[in-house]
Amino acid sequence: MITCRQLAELLIDYVSNELPEEHRVRLEQHLHRCPPCLHYVESYHLTIQLTRQLPCAPLPAEFAQRLRKALEEIQRDEGLA
Repeated sequence: MITCRQLAELLIDYVSNELPEEHRVRLEQHLHRCPPCLHYVESYHLTIQLTRQLPCAPLPAEFAQRLRKALEEIQRDEGLA
């Protein structure tokens, strides 16, 4: 049996279907007994569904340039570049 806190910690793996079978079964058993957690998981799924429908706006040029520079610095610091 898992707790509500454990369910929250496993949620990302659960919704992305990366949770091992035994954990998934235990999580789903918990959902059948815990309406607040069931509501939490349903709202999480809905949030994912709605955000996927948002339009993809291009990054402002200045932000894209700063981001590129920051990533290059990280690569350089880690010896990847």
